[in-house]
Amino acid sequence: MTDTPPTAATTLDAERRLRIELEQAAADHLSRLHGALELQAAVLALLLPADSQRAARAWQVETEATPNAQVVLGHVANLPHGARLPWFETLLSRLRGQPQAARQALLESTRRVMAARGVVRPIDRLHWLAMRQRLGEASAAARARVAAATDLSRLPQSDVSAIAAYTAFLSRMVPVDVANPPQPADAAPAALGVAWYDTVMAPWQRHATVEPCVPPDTDALVHALQELQALPWMQRPVLVRGWVSAARQHSRHGRIGDGAADALRLSCSLLDSPLPPELTRHYDAVASQPPQ
Repeated sequence: MTDTPPTAATTLDAERRLRIELEQAAADHLSRLHGALELQAAVLALLLPADSQRAARAWQVETEATPNAQVVLGHVANLPHGARLPWFETLLSRLRGQPQAARQALLESTRRVMAARGVVRPIDRLHWLAMRQRLGEASAAARARVAAATDLSRLPQSDVSAIAAYTAFLSRMVPVDVANPPQPADAAPAALGVAWYDTVMAPWQRHATVEPCVPPDTDALVHALQELQALPWMQRPVLVRGWVSAARQHSRHGRIGDGAADALRLSCSLLDSPLPPELTRHYDAVASQPPQ
């Protein structure tokens, strides 16, 4: 009697079950992390580019005093892409309760890991801004203006310029993730990003000056973000929906890429805006997210 060789379908099913088990084990392990050192190791691991040996070496240096750091790294590596950012947010929330020295140590380690590649990616800048905000280390943004209207079409020139600058920055990542190649964060966006930018900025073309799609430097990016954070609270979700709608319009089959979705989700967090339904569904499909 001979064993029946496994079919391709059987092999795929077994691989799928194994992947689900590894993802669940990763989620279970991360859910039990509460010590400052292990939380820091996990957050830094979630920020690692998959293809950078220099960043991986920097991570090892930063976590050499952390017990079970390699175990944490292994579990993080088993997370699907769509679960990484939700876990990043959850672990940062836990770290916010740590002493200020621990929070500062994480930010310093993060800066070194991000710089290890020699080029800081656009998504790194968003992660950094989100980390400072969630850890309570960022300076307070300007107080949001109070207004009932949600119409964005008649914003003053200063607000339009801020939207243009921040949108130009996002165009390096949205609608598709073009942030991974080793290019400067302020390099010219791809043609698809420019087309997305033009669609987003079209409502203001008639009554305001809309600059060409040129990503801002770091100082200009932070200034633009602060201006957007000061928009009336009802207008920020409208702006976000415009970004997401245009991203779907310029994405294949209307599906926003994983990197683009992360950039938009981080932007929602920075603007204290709820996720549009399309973004919510993008992450809800992942089973190994942290509990809400």
